[in-house]
This record gives sequence, C-alpha cells and structure tokens, in this order.
Amino acid sequence: MKILFKLYAELLPILALIPAGYFLKRKFNIKPEYISTPLIKFLLPILVFFNMLDAEAEKLYVLPVFTLILALSMVPVAKLTQKRLAPDFDPLLLSASFSFFNIAFFGIPTVTALFGEDKVSTLICIYLGSALYGDTIGYFQVAKTKFDTKEAFKQVMKIPFLYVFVAGLIAKSAGMQTPEAIEGVLKFISLAVSCAGMLIVGFQLADVDLKEIKLPYYLKLIGVRTFAAMIIIGILIFAEYTLFNSLEDDDYKMLFLVSLFPVATNVTVFASFLDAEQQKPALIVVISALVSLLLVSAGALIIM
Repeated sequence: MKILFKLYAELLPILALIPAGYFLKRKFNIKPEYISTPLIKFLLPILVFFNMLDAEAEKLYVLPVFTLILALSMVPVAKLTQKRLAPDFDPLLLSASFSFFNIAFFGIPTVTALFGEDKVSTLICIYLGSALYGDTIGYFQVAKTKFDTKEAFKQVMKIPFLYVFVAGLIAKSAGMQTPEAIEGVLKFISLAVSCAGMLIVGFQLADVDLKEIKLPYYLKLIGVRTFAAMIIIGILIFAEYTLFNSLEDDDYKMLFLVSLFPVATNVTVFASFLDAEQQKPALIVVISALVSLLLVSAGALIIM
C-alpha cells in the first residue's frame, strides 16, 4: 500500500487542478490559450530537450519506437470502434483520442512517484514517439481537412516539437549534457507542465454540459481503448524482450503503464481546429483521466 500513498501524493494534488481549472474558467472565463500556448511552445520543448540530453543513448533511439507503433496501431482500432460503438463521434477525433496518450502531463507525476525523478528522462524518451506521431501524421491528417496538401505540410512545419526533437538528437550526438546549475529549474518546469496540463483539462470541462454526460458510453470507449493498448504494448514488449532484451525492467514497466494513461488534452485542440463538436472530446479526456487514476493504481500494485 505504500506505493499507492506515494502515487496519490504525487497525482492527487495535480488532478485537483482539474476542478480548479473548471471554476477558474467559469468564474473568469479564462481562455485555454493563455495556458496552452506557453506550455506547448516554451515549457514542454525545454523539458523535452534537456531530458533528451540526460537520457541513455540506446533508450533515446529505442523507446520512442514503442509509442510510435502503438499510436499507429490504435488508428484501425479507433476506426472499427467508431463504426461499431460510436458512429456519432467524429472519426478523426476518435482516432486522435485512441492514439494520443497523456504521457507528459499525467505520466511525469506517475513516474516520479513510482520510479523516482531520475526516471523522468526515460519517460520523455517514451513520450517522443507519441509526440512524433501526433505532431506529424496526426496533425497533418487534421490540417488536410481545412487546407490543401502543401499548406497542411506548412502547418506541420510550424510545430516547435519537430525542431526540438532534431536539436536534441544533434546535441546528444555532440555529447552535450544538462548543466547542473539549471537542474532545479527543470524540476520546477516539470511540475509546471503537469499542473498546466490538468488546468487545461478543467478549462475544457467548463465548456461541457454536465447534464448530458452519458457515462456508460464513454466508459465503453475508454475500455476498448485501454484493452487494445495493453494488448499492443504487451506484444511489443514481448517481441523486444525475446529478440533483443536491451531494456531495463523499469523501462518495460513504464511502457506497460503508458497503455493505462488517459487521452491527451491536444484532442480538444484538434476539435477546436476542426470547428467540430467539442463536448465529446472534452469528456473523453476528463473521464479517461479519472479512470486512469484507478487503472494506474491497479497496475502499480501488480508490477511494482
């Protein structure tokens, strides 16, 4: 049970920012862009870059492959689910909901509690594959609904993550390391990233008509998503362990936990971009975050 106390000590204060964001949005009508813009364009890129420098080289090149394949594999699962269970859910947005995992905002406090702060750099390696899919293929598909192919490609090239990813690889290859003088600042940025992510979830929830929530509908979608992700990541872990066995036990455990993580908040950004209904994406983000607290708790008891 000690492991759960550690987990809740990290996660619950962060998750408490969801209702805080809800009331702030209701009271002051704060625009999510005030939080999301500095988060996506400044704080998260800094965190990614310096954690890439701290990561072991082998993990930097291996771990992103897992989450990139996971994201790609979840697309056909989403298409089948949309046809069978959710024909009223926008196909692109459901695909994004299935493929985008909240590895950064939800994952950082989880990994800090279960594995220690020094493992956050490993988590960032895992995050890279998911972000690479979401900020390239995923975003390109969404952009093409509004622009021609050339303009959609230009929209993708505006995303900061791509340049941070390339810069991180170059800096890592050149042997650069994170200066000890800024390690305290990076810890603060890590906390700020998680807090900001949960505030955004609360802002999104404020725009939802809570009376219209159909809980069984969303739990069914989240259940299919989680089960499929567990199967896919399980197969990938088994294949890597059988053929190469190049990772540490904690790496395998973190990869498994990713399959239990909630839907990433950028799904609602896509909904706004498409001028699509935002209630369903916002609800699946919020409900999946609450469900993930239970799933990760159970997962932690099993694997730790």
